[in-house]
Amino acid sequence: MIKSKTSKPMKRVTLTVDPDDYTSIERLARQSNVSASWLIRRSMREFLERYEGQNRIEIPIGKGRVDG
Repeated sequence: MIKSKTSKPMKRVTLTVDPDDYTSIERLARQSNVSASWLIRRSMREFLERYEGQNRIEIPIGKGRVDG
């Protein structure tokens, strides 16, 4: 299991997201009494745990990467 590295300073990441997705994240975060940033960090951690130990992930046809 990937563990939090709270003893190290956090890294700032800038990303571009679909406005509707961000609206949904903000709503869910507000209803859960957490910040959007916390919810995104939690989601990233769950994603990393899901694919831990794998060298790559398979992207289904039609779900290609979005450059940006």
